[in-house]
Amino acid sequence: MMILPCLKSMTWVMENKNSTPANKVAVINLKLQDYTKTPAGESEVKFTLSRVTLEPTLRSMAYISEQLSTPANKVAVINLKLQDTETTSGESEVKFQVSKDTLGAMLRSMAYIREQLSNAIEPKQDNLTKRPRK
Repeated sequence: MMILPCLKSMTWVMENKNSTPANKVAVINLKLQDYTKTPAGESEVKFTLSRVTLEPTLRSMAYISEQLSTPANKVAVINLKLQDTETTSGESEVKFQVSKDTLGAMLRSMAYIREQLSNAIEPKQDNLTKRPRK
């Protein structure tokens, strides 16, 4: 059996926060723990998700989560294909394993990110609606 890195943590920041939902992106940062290296090594993967790319990612992760509900399935392997301008092929691949709990936490984060990406800009001031009518 192949031992793959495990997801250690996931953080993100929103970019173009004050932009329209179509232009907003979330920059995701995954920290992976690799136990095959001695001492155990840690690597980082960064990528961006827009509203368009987040939807299929969420669907796939929700499906994987369902598969992990089966007692026989203890861990799932996630394989991310990333468009990468720094490689000659134009894409890179990241594989790591997750447990049901870890994936659940990822899904909650992704759902929150989706909300943030979907939110339209709040109007700065809308005094007309707040004033009591005389």
